[in-house]
Amino acid sequence: MGRSLGFVMPNATARFRHQPSESQFFVDRDMQTIRRGGLEASYGMQFSIGSGTHAQGYVVRIGGQLFQSPIAAYRRFSSWNMAPGYEAMAAPDFNRPVTKECLLCHSSGEAKPAPIGCERCHGDATLHLTKPSRLNIVNPVRLPRPERDSVCEQCHLNGEARVENPGSQFAAYRPGKVLEDAYSVLVYDRAAGGLKVVSHVEQLAASACQRATGKLWCGTCHRPHGQPLNVAAQCRVCHGSLSAAHPVAKTACQDCHMPQRTVRDGGHTAFTDHRIQRRAGDAANAAPQGLRLWRSPANADMSQRALGLAYVSVGERDGSPEFINRGYKLLADVYPKFPRDAGVLASLGMVLFVKNQYDDAVKVLRAAVAARPADAPLYEKLAVVLRGAGQTIQAEAALEKAIALDPARETAYHLLADLHRDPAKKRAVVERYLQFNRQSLIAREALAKLPRP
Repeated sequence: MGRSLGFVMPNATARFRHQPSESQFFVDRDMQTIRRGGLEASYGMQFSIGSGTHAQGYVVRIGGQLFQSPIAAYRRFSSWNMAPGYEAMAAPDFNRPVTKECLLCHSSGEAKPAPIGCERCHGDATLHLTKPSRLNIVNPVRLPRPERDSVCEQCHLNGEARVENPGSQFAAYRPGKVLEDAYSVLVYDRAAGGLKVVSHVEQLAASACQRATGKLWCGTCHRPHGQPLNVAAQCRVCHGSLSAAHPVAKTACQDCHMPQRTVRDGGHTAFTDHRIQRRAGDAANAAPQGLRLWRSPANADMSQRALGLAYVSVGERDGSPEFINRGYKLLADVYPKFPRDAGVLASLGMVLFVKNQYDDAVKVLRAAVAARPADAPLYEKLAVVLRGAGQTIQAEAALEKAIALDPARETAYHLLADLHRDPAKKRAVVERYLQFNRQSLIAREALAKLPRP
């Protein structure tokens, strides 16, 4: 965990070509350069992300904000390649913001990023440092099962969607509490689309070993402090002897029953399959049947809200009208209980927009913005539906508000430039973004396509 984020930069030089975009990348220790179409940009790396066991990504700072580098170092192949999410991009650039969700699992804090420390698992240590006692510090092993498992799940259970629970007791997860005090996690009813990087908890829960005993958890095989546990010895607690039909065991149990597999969302990496299969087959690729809550909040309305938001989110991501409609129905039914909930309003508004009900979509998105007036993405969504409703001037005003709230919001500049028919006005918008990031290849490419004044 202490290697989740660091300042160690590769002592290496490298170069490679990203064929889909015809981009060339060059690495020279802590400097990375991208070249495309006669343009070039170079950035100094500020942080490294990840331990390097599988891969290591990098972060740059532009205008005081953090952005993910489009390339990463992969230990499996001892080479550099595109970072996860960048592989198929038509025009990669250093423009993917490092969000609070990224920092949640890779850093101890948003203001001054630092590797994950003791308090992430053991809670606030202020009193413990003053007067050490087992009574004023969280020890996950001594917690009830849901609270114990939540300590690991805060980073190792992304599911298909993670929804913030409004009005919860805590603004963020705190060790010693259940994850649902802050978030609801939604997972597929069954494995779909292959294994994911952060799905270890789901896989373990689906294993025959866990379903038979109910005793396995992350701490069964992983020791966060000290020397690693002998995983095969843990297996022999239940499997003390092998059946006569079992092949001669020449390797540790996990080598055959928990093999390394390529994941669908981890770039060029492979991770341990935690399903503990009796016969190691391929990763499941079944079509998803639906979503379910990992653990339901105590409030039934909150559960329906989380499920509805997740269905809309996953439906938009995967292009599934069926999921979007399921989410819409759930949210429409529960909306009277959350009339000023910006998340609910925004999802309902965007579904109405997809259904071409533009006027209703505008009303609902305006209500969402009124409920959360400092949210730049909400203003951008409002601008999209306003444009659909033919209200161009109002859409322009909404985008200006989004940019005022977040000057780094590149998509808002592109939408604003697209609203203008006058090339001079389009150019002015692109030049404004270049004031924030003067090296942006995408902005400079867009500028080159516009007629000169």
